[in-house]
Amino acid sequence: MGSCDLRNTQGLINMGKYIALIDCNNFYASCERVFSPSLKNKPVVVLSNNDGCVIARSAEAKMAGIKMGEPLFKCKDIIKKESVKVFSSNYTLYADMSNRVMSIIKNHFQDVEVYSIDEAFVSIEAVSVENLHEELISLRSKILKWTGIPVSIGVSTTKTLAKLAGRKAKKNLGVHCLCDSKDFTNALREVKVGSVWGVGRRLEKKFFLKGVYDAYQLSVLDHKRARSLGSVNIVRTILELNGVRCLSIDSIPDNKRQITTSRAFGSLVYTLDVLQEAVSAYISRAAEKLRIQGSSCSTITVALSTNRFSQKESYSFFVKTESLISSTDSTSKLVSVGKRILESIFKKGPGYKKAHIFLSGLESSASKQYSLEDDVASIAKDTNLMRVLDRLNVSYGRDTLKYASTGMSRDWLMKRERKSPSYTTNWSEILTIQL
Repeated sequence: MGSCDLRNTQGLINMGKYIALIDCNNFYASCERVFSPSLKNKPVVVLSNNDGCVIARSAEAKMAGIKMGEPLFKCKDIIKKESVKVFSSNYTLYADMSNRVMSIIKNHFQDVEVYSIDEAFVSIEAVSVENLHEELISLRSKILKWTGIPVSIGVSTTKTLAKLAGRKAKKNLGVHCLCDSKDFTNALREVKVGSVWGVGRRLEKKFFLKGVYDAYQLSVLDHKRARSLGSVNIVRTILELNGVRCLSIDSIPDNKRQITTSRAFGSLVYTLDVLQEAVSAYISRAAEKLRIQGSSCSTITVALSTNRFSQKESYSFFVKTESLISSTDSTSKLVSVGKRILESIFKKGPGYKKAHIFLSGLESSASKQYSLEDDVASIAKDTNLMRVLDRLNVSYGRDTLKYASTGMSRDWLMKRERKSPSYTTNWSEILTIQL
């Protein structure tokens, strides 16, 4: 590899400071392959909730002509012809595999931002690009050896450029450093403006009308003209394309301002008692997320929706919000309020396809302000109960201990007829090897 010219177009120098994007290749499909080695080099797809659409494809499935987001019924002929292996989504497995990959990255680098379930940005200081390249190749090999997940790594001087380098790395299935001035310009010309991180399809049409078609043309666009086409974020994107860091590594993500749990049912639900089970289960999951980030909520919203694609009945959406006297993170209290809201919005007759839970008005549980109406002893008792509940479910698996109102059989759960076992989180589904 040749020497690296880290000077940006405005003459600034950023010697030895880099940002890398570590991206898991075809992550969901790769997770399935880890425990089924026979699937290597064979087409694999993973389906969305209720086995509806394709949400992940191996490289071989892409080559076979299966499109992202395509409904399963539309690609059945290709699946049969190419012997494509089809899996239902197994989010428990994917989340655990993600945690394993991210743990390796965090042990290797100090400044890490987990950007999504399969991506992480890292900030690095290195003596040279050559040394950094070798280090990242070694890291890539370690992740593959320890988890079985292949990753691609793009390196440059800003997050936006690291994203572009990541595109190159994915094509080459390795590590790509976008630092050399010649490669830098060529890489920008190869990327459509709508594919630039921070632009998207919505703004793409506006740029097309102004004669801006690729990332290079965007990088030399006048800032005032760019600002007139979008928000100040577009100007930041242009600066990032020129090597000026505007986006820092966020190693400690902000707490969510709203927590949502929403799932489609496996089949239409017509009765209140079944809906109560589903809503109770969704609230339990949302309350768990609430406690993980150390928050309490003061507002809860419950909504029901029918099938928007049904040709037999019109689409309906019922929703109601209730504010609590005092914020809480107690599952029992939130379930009680949620069921009361559900009873008030439930209408007999239509078949319900989905339930939605929104917890908002979030505040830190540690700095919660009590009122004269609060029963502090009862709140402390609830806090201890939730702590035990969470600890047991973390140690022995989700729903080891749960509220009876969330149901036992849970026949309303979404369809996952092709789901693989939860090899890494469920003792009863642990991988068995015969020698």
